[in-house]
Amino acid sequence: MARGGKSGGKKKKRKGSMLTLILLIIPAGLVVLPTSILFGIGMIPTIVAYVTDRDPEKSAPITVGGLNFCGCMPYAIELWKHNHTIGAAGKIFMDPLAWLVMYGSAAIGWALYFGIPPMVANFEVMRAEKRVSALKDVKVGLVQEWGPEVAGDLFDEAGGLSPDEQDQMAEPAGA
Repeated sequence: MARGGKSGGKKKKRKGSMLTLILLIIPAGLVVLPTSILFGIGMIPTIVAYVTDRDPEKSAPITVGGLNFCGCMPYAIELWKHNHTIGAAGKIFMDPLAWLVMYGSAAIGWALYFGIPPMVANFEVMRAEKRVSALKDVKVGLVQEWGPEVAGDLFDEAGGLSPDEQDQMAEPAGA
C-alpha cells in the first residue's frame, strides 16, 4: 500500500513539474519567437526520433538531437547577430543550404545511431575470435609440453567418452 502512495506522489510531482516547465517555456518561447520558430522547425527530426524510439533510454533522440541542434545553431547565431525578427527567420528557411545543414546533420545523427552498434559488435566479435585463437595456441603449447591428458579432451563431442577412452577405462589399472 505504501508503494502505491509513493508512485502516486511521484506521478503527481512529475505532472506538477511538467506544468511548471510548460508555464516557463511558453512565455520564454514567445519572447524569443523567431528563435523558437527556427528550432521548432529545424528540430523536427529530433521530435520524430523521440516519438519513434521505443528504447526507454531514448538513445535515438539523444544522438539525432545533438547533431540536429548543432546543425540549427549557426542559423540561430546568425538570427541573433543580425535581425531577430520573424522575417529574418523566414529568410533562413528560404535558403536551401539551411535546410540541408539542419536536416543533414540530423541524418548524420541517424547514420551514427544505426551504424555504430554494428561496428562495435563486429569489433567485439573479432576481438573474441582473436582471444580464442590465442588460447588455442596456448593449449597446443601446453599439450606439447605436458601431453594430451592436460587438454581435457576426455569426452567426445556428444558428451560421452570416446571408444578408445572407454577401452582404456575398462582395462584394469594393473594389467
